[in-house]
Formats: sequence, structure tokens, C-alpha cells
Amino acid sequence: MVAVPTRVVLDGPDETDPDSNPGVLSEKSPFEPDEFDPESLGPDVPKAPSPPDGSANSEVAGLFWKLVLVFNVALLGLSVGPMLVYFEGRVDLGIRVFLVGLLAFAYGTARYVKFERERTADDEAGEDEVRSEDRPADDPDDADHNG
Repeated sequence: MVAVPTRVVLDGPDETDPDSNPGVLSEKSPFEPDEFDPESLGPDVPKAPSPPDGSANSEVAGLFWKLVLVFNVALLGLSVGPMLVYFEGRVDLGIRVFLVGLLAFAYGTARYVKFERERTADDEAGEDEVRSEDRPADDPDDADHNG
């Protein structure tokens, strides 16, 4: 009979044998530091800029959350109203819920468009002020260059 070894090591050298070769993966590079430094893994993380004055941002944040609530009501009304009509047969209630959702959607859309127009107008007015402050009154760029 032939003796069959009971333990076969496929991962690497036998760790219990002190005379075995440790293998390529256990060798240390001469460029590797003695101790691991986690700060050396990549570039520094840039610091976040400080937020601007909070007065304007609080108005925008307040409008944002108001519109989130309005559009949630609109979504609820626009989806539940037809389901009440179709599945429950409650036409009167379904139409009322649907109309509430439709009105909430119209209000939210109108308020959002108004905010965007005001913001665009403010940005353009700010750019016009910057342009007029930076440019002297007798600027040759203002002259007609068509001939």
C-alpha cells in the first residue's frame, strides 16, 4: 500500500516548517516603510468652502421644503383620486381628491417658475451692475464697430 499524505497545502509554503522558503508575497520591498501611514494613501482632501450669509439661503431652503410638501400633496391627489374612482367607484370623492392634486401641482409649478424668474432677473441685474462698475464711461468697446 502507498502512503497518502493527509494534508496538502495549496496556498503556499508550510508555515510550521522553519526551513521553508517564505515565498514572494512575504518579501518586503526596500521602498516600503517600516510602519504603515494611512495619511500617505492619496492626495489631501480639500476643505469645504465656508457657506455664505445664511439669510438668503434660509429663504431658498424654506421655499424648497414648502414646494416639496406641495408637490407631495399633488402627487398623492393625482394618483389616489383616479384610483378611488376606478377601484372603489367613489366618483365624487375621487374627482375632489384629483382636483386638489391638480391645484397643488399648478400652484407648485407657478411658484417654482416665479422663483426661477426672480433668480434669473437678480443674476442679470447683478451682472449688469458689475459690468457698469468695471467699465469706464468712455470705453471704446461700447462704440459701433460696423464701420
